[in-house]
Amino acid sequence: MTQIIAACESKTNTTPDFPMGWYSVSRSHELAVGEVKRVHAFDRELALYRTRTGKAVLQDAFCPHLGAHLGVEGKVVGESLRCPFHGWRFDTSGKCVEIPYCDEIPDRAQIRMWPVEEKNGEIYIWFHPENSAPKFSLPDLVELGDENWTPPRYAEFEVPAHIQDIAENSCDPVHFQYVHKQMHTPKSTVTVDDDGRILHLNSDMSEAAFPHQLHAAVYQPGLALVRTSYAPEAQMIVYNSSQPIDRNTTLLRWTLTVRREIEDMAGDEVMNGIIEGISQDYPIWANKVHKHKPVFCRGDETLVLFRKWVRQFYVDVREIA
Repeated sequence: MTQIIAACESKTNTTPDFPMGWYSVSRSHELAVGEVKRVHAFDRELALYRTRTGKAVLQDAFCPHLGAHLGVEGKVVGESLRCPFHGWRFDTSGKCVEIPYCDEIPDRAQIRMWPVEEKNGEIYIWFHPENSAPKFSLPDLVELGDENWTPPRYAEFEVPAHIQDIAENSCDPVHFQYVHKQMHTPKSTVTVDDDGRILHLNSDMSEAAFPHQLHAAVYQPGLALVRTSYAPEAQMIVYNSSQPIDRNTTLLRWTLTVRREIEDMAGDEVMNGIIEGISQDYPIWANKVHKHKPVFCRGDETLVLFRKWVRQFYVDVREIA
């Protein structure tokens, strides 16, 4: 019997849905009081604004009246957002509170609102595919504002890959040798907290250009803190918070800071080095397919552990190996 060759995976491959969690949609300093922004996340159009009292608010974009995008030419009025098309005004609960030319407001004149928290210099949305309330809290980035650490430096990268594929790098010590040109695969361990929530990678990078120890705490796909220690008081932190634009595109927001002790000596060099490192990852991410059921070998223990750990962030885990 003739066997038909299967179509190329690049044509048939699908990525997982969006994992639940907290995701950055803007840096705090990029949203002024009274400002309105268009946001694209989770394959949805959203409207982000800051009220006159300084509260960040995120809602679905389209007015229930005739569908105008409230994030484009919408206007903040006190603690509400006014539609640019016919002036309908919605408060921070999503309820229409004013129609300028009509005293009677239809009950259905409401917009979906999204849970928002502002922390670590960023504005986060809580995403859950079943619209459930937040199940865990955001971490505290205590180094921000600490006089022993430099003012934060920011970097952003748009990557054509699913957010899980990017996060998987944090548990892949072998790729440091082949992608980042380390002399050898660094000796590494991956562990998970007793409650199953946070995953940790510890790697011995003593053979790197700047010898160091690396610890990554992964809170969820797209939210991680990487601490690089060159000496007890010579450290760098990279805080990654991501915005899934769609199932194949992710915006990475990095916040970098170093201890004051190495600010002049090597601060710029180590921060530039980690930023440049993403250029080595990019060709892999941009041209790979997501493997729902990868073929693992015995040397892939850390990746197997990651795949088991990441299942908790999905409602439907049938295709998460």
